[in-house]
Amino acid sequence: MSVVEKFIQQLVVFDIFVMLSVNCVVVFSSRVGDENVKCLHTEKEALLTFKRELLDVDGRLSSWGNEGFSQDCCSWRGVSCDNQTGNVIGLDLRGPSGPNASVAIAPLTGKISPALQELKQLKYLDISYNRISGGIPDFFASLSKLEYLNLSCVGDEFTTIPINLGNLSSLNTLDLSYNGFLSVNNLEWILHLRQLRYLAIGYVNNLNNSVYTWLFNLSNLTHLDLSGNALYGSFPDAFWNMKSLQHLDLSRNALGGGFPRCLGSSSNLKLFRLSANNLDGQLPEIMRNLSCVSGSLEYLNLEENHIGGSLTDNVANFASLRELRLGRNKLNEYFPGVVGKLPSLVILDLSWNRIEGSVPDLSLLSSLRELYLSHNQLTGLTESFGRLSKLEKLYLDFNQLEGTISAAHLFNLSQLRELDLSYNAQLHIRVSSDWIPPFQLDLIRFAHCKLGPEFPNWLLNQKNISELDFSASGILGDVPSWFWDQLPRVSFLNLSYNDIAGNIPDLSNKMSDLLCIDLATNKFSGPVPQIPTGVVTIDLSSNMFSGTISFICDNFDYLGYLDLSDNRLSGELPQCWTLRTIVHLNLGNNNFFGKIPNSIGSLQTMGMLHLQNNHLSGELPRSLANCKKLRVIDVGSNNLSGKIPAWIGNNISDIIIIILRSNRFSGSIPSSICQLTKLQILDLSDNKISGTIPKCINNLAAMTEEESIMQQIKSWYFQVNDEGDVTINASYDETAVLTWKGRQFEYSSILGMVKSIDLSSNNLVGEIPIEITSLVGLHGLNLSRNNLTGNIPLRIGQMRALNFLDLNRNDLTGEIPAGLSQLSHLGVLNLSYNNLSGRIPLGEQLLTFDNRSYIGNDGLCGRPLTEACSLEELPQDPSLIDEDEFITEEFYISMGISFLSAFLVVSALILNKRWTYGPLRYLEVNNVTSHSAILSS
Repeated sequence: MSVVEKFIQQLVVFDIFVMLSVNCVVVFSSRVGDENVKCLHTEKEALLTFKRELLDVDGRLSSWGNEGFSQDCCSWRGVSCDNQTGNVIGLDLRGPSGPNASVAIAPLTGKISPALQELKQLKYLDISYNRISGGIPDFFASLSKLEYLNLSCVGDEFTTIPINLGNLSSLNTLDLSYNGFLSVNNLEWILHLRQLRYLAIGYVNNLNNSVYTWLFNLSNLTHLDLSGNALYGSFPDAFWNMKSLQHLDLSRNALGGGFPRCLGSSSNLKLFRLSANNLDGQLPEIMRNLSCVSGSLEYLNLEENHIGGSLTDNVANFASLRELRLGRNKLNEYFPGVVGKLPSLVILDLSWNRIEGSVPDLSLLSSLRELYLSHNQLTGLTESFGRLSKLEKLYLDFNQLEGTISAAHLFNLSQLRELDLSYNAQLHIRVSSDWIPPFQLDLIRFAHCKLGPEFPNWLLNQKNISELDFSASGILGDVPSWFWDQLPRVSFLNLSYNDIAGNIPDLSNKMSDLLCIDLATNKFSGPVPQIPTGVVTIDLSSNMFSGTISFICDNFDYLGYLDLSDNRLSGELPQCWTLRTIVHLNLGNNNFFGKIPNSIGSLQTMGMLHLQNNHLSGELPRSLANCKKLRVIDVGSNNLSGKIPAWIGNNISDIIIIILRSNRFSGSIPSSICQLTKLQILDLSDNKISGTIPKCINNLAAMTEEESIMQQIKSWYFQVNDEGDVTINASYDETAVLTWKGRQFEYSSILGMVKSIDLSSNNLVGEIPIEITSLVGLHGLNLSRNNLTGNIPLRIGQMRALNFLDLNRNDLTGEIPAGLSQLSHLGVLNLSYNNLSGRIPLGEQLLTFDNRSYIGNDGLCGRPLTEACSLEELPQDPSLIDEDEFITEEFYISMGISFLSAFLVVSALILNKRWTYGPLRYLEVNNVTSHSAILSS
């Protein structure tokens, strides 16, 4: 549990204990007193009836009336009794509460039995985090002694809150939060709850500003949670009149504007959360407006707003402040040294801002345990960090830190558990080879720092590492043999983009907790190592691994991402494809041979399949039609044959990229491909495909849109446990190698912007269908080296996004359409070796191409060719030229297209660079898991 959670828990527990009466405290204590006092028979029967209405998968209520357990209901799990009368006064049946639940248990499901009405003395009722159907029962109002009622997160069938809950005059704690189907239209009944001190109605349905009408009359509230609702407008200054408030949570609403000044000095507010709203204004003014709570405030969270400015001296007045969260705002200028004047501060979060300069001396923050300064523009550090003896978490990633981190920066950090210095490309980490760190780290991230060239020997002293990221950190040479035995608890290991060599031993027993391993782009060799079957992500690409991949036959329960591309692997692909959770499979650029096994069709969660640049033969297996989530299929540069299967369009509707180039596919292009409305890249080049280009090609809807709805083709894979809590959430940018302007480039972070068709080097016949000109979003069109006849479509000028057009070596006739001169983005044009005739159209765009774009057309004349045109071929008086032939509406539109847009798209398309460093960069790892669910976005 984090320091924040402990701190909040302490506040909440304190509030609850203050609010509850002496009798209610008995609920939390052991049963003492007369040993002969037992529960009442009527109440025992009521509990058994209540139990019969519920489904209890994990036997949480197994002690209730079952043989072998006590028949005294006061000793049953979750039941508390008055130790004098034997009356049941408490039921604590709270279910699993999110990913941090201490025990993995299933929730209770079913209805709440009316038999609970028999518990006349019930004071405490908690059935939160279960799956209760039927709504909040009206009979709750008859439980007149009830003081504590927690119905948070109990299902999805609630409609409205029974207004007779207002009869619970003794109620001091009410929690209805996290019930998205609970409609809160009227809270007038709440005014009758005069004893109410704790109210939580966060994340419910239909709760808006009308709630203020009733809440501001509850002057005795100490805890109010309205988070995750639809509150809007400015922060109401009436909150300052609620002098008893100690905890106010308005996070994740739509509150905006400035911040009202609080008046007086009698406020007792300790926790104030306004994160994830639309607040703007300057931070110095906001802190001044909070002056009335400067003496009491311990927790302030304003992250994820639009607040500018910087911390000024007035923050020093908040001497009690223990946690200050201002991340994800617009704070600028230099790092505020004033934060060093907050002696009680335990957590400081200034991440994701625009803070510049060096981090000042913070050694006076003697209580500081967590410091988050990620994603700023910081350039320097001082050795004062080494004196923060209580510091447990230090995050300085994604800054512009320069210089050297030495042992002096870290010498007294004996409590440090998490250290992230990654993505500071000019930061050197330099310690002696015999340095013994004062800490035991759980998390180490030095990605994209200057850590190498030697492998850090100080890791020998670290026994508790669960996450290690040394990617792109300049490490050279072999991994020491001790390293693989040093990480028995590691779940996340990333050594990618270094120059590390050597063989990897069997990891299946050495790293039994391993979830994610990324060793891509190194010089590892030998066979692919055995890896624990609980792993979720494996990236061993761009190394020198050899041998077969028989390990695929192991029972990987959760594997979502497997990349073994660019190695020296060989043999036939295994028949035993049992990766039931795989989303991304990349075996490209190896030496595999033989047929693609039919069993690969069992990978029904697969979204990305890369088998390119191998020696695979035979046809595409029909079983792939079962992989209905496929979005990318790349089997280019193999020896595959047969017809292009119709199921590609008939069975798989979400496919975005099809690359079948450089194989031996024959037959015609199936018309079913026209059903792929999301298709953006189609490469069938260098095959033996015959027939005509389908006229239905204009149905490729994604190619008819000039603007791309996505920049990356991003996919996600998840792992969830028994309670449905996500424990691993990983995303990655899909990559593809495309032939562009005669060269091959790998695209990743801009792949979603690329739209192209390449049908070159086939045996296509017939005319270029006029329907192709409807694909106005196309950036590249290559129909070269076929047997196409007829004219170039006259309306080709409306394809304004074209950057690359290649029609060379066909039998095209007629004139070059004047509309070609309107394509202002056109960077490559090749019309050579056809039977085109007439004058090359005038226009500055076409004059930018040299004669190589037009040679081999004996009937062409005019610049840039040397053949002059005859008088008959000279243009008429411009005033007589038909506007529809040349100066069209599209011409004016094209001339108005932004130069910036052209620069971003065209320049990006020629980058031969992989912009990302593997999927693990986006990974979040939480707790141990049991089940897996795979989704693709």
